[in-house]
Amino acid sequence: MSKKLAIVLSGGGAKGAFQVGVLDALMGKYGVKPHIVVGTSTGAIQALGAAQDDIERLKEFWLSLRKDSDIYKKRFLPFAVLFGAKGIYDARPLRKLLAGLYDPQRLAGSGIALRLGVVQLQSGEFRTIDQSVPGIDNWVYASSAMPVYFDPLETSDGAQWVDGGVRDVTPLGAAMKENPTGVLVIRASPPAGSVKDKSFGGLVPIGLRSVGILQSEVSRNDLANTGLINDTLVARNRMWEELTQAGNSPEEVLRLLAPLDQTVARYHFVPVRTIEPAEDFSDTLEFDPAKIRKAMAAGAAAVDAHWDEIKDIV
Repeated sequence: MSKKLAIVLSGGGAKGAFQVGVLDALMGKYGVKPHIVVGTSTGAIQALGAAQDDIERLKEFWLSLRKDSDIYKKRFLPFAVLFGAKGIYDARPLRKLLAGLYDPQRLAGSGIALRLGVVQLQSGEFRTIDQSVPGIDNWVYASSAMPVYFDPLETSDGAQWVDGGVRDVTPLGAAMKENPTGVLVIRASPPAGSVKDKSFGGLVPIGLRSVGILQSEVSRNDLANTGLINDTLVARNRMWEELTQAGNSPEEVLRLLAPLDQTVARYHFVPVRTIEPAEDFSDTLEFDPAKIRKAMAAGAAAVDAHWDEIKDIV
């Protein structure tokens, strides 16, 4: 059976530069071609580049950044609120960059499926957008639009769409629906930990730190749920072996396992591997060229370091 690799890319803002380095090594150096790429928040940007099989353009996107204002511009909040602004920052520079990253022909011809996670503010619903939707760069923006910080994407039906990480930081569910033979999760952030010798004295830094803690917790839960399913399926097979070795007939074993089998019938075992940075190279909205390059280099090095662990699924 041919392998159907799903790559899942989590959120993390500017920390997504690490994911670029990972993808560059995987798809460039090692020649990996995924069956599907699923991304949310900053991971949606990387997912678009990977699904287009155009990592060079994705690298240009990141390496062209010189300062925060290349992604967003600050608003003078009292007046901005009065005039209807729905975000602290004006993200029109980001939207312009995403339009330049998007190549409809490459996306249509790559043979790599794309899924983006977004959340509708009105219903709270998490939805996946695929490559067949016109103007996919707008939906990449929606998936990256952190509520309060960036304006939502507003569609003609009056709906407002924001960062998929509000509900699903590491969108494994969308990947599992494609029945992959293996899943590689590429996280943008390290496991959450304490931040020493740093004070969060302003409204924006406190908000971003809080979002980071929340996203890390949601991501851990996403991974834990998939791990629990895999562990349950492995345990079920062990139970079959032990019941059979105890002298039970196949019919009797099936009868004993029937309640469990009814519960797990819609699941199948999928090996999941994770690559994540050992440290944060930047803050969520800090687009410093030196830190971006450092994160990308760390991502490429991480693939080399973990190749023996992941090569069986890719």
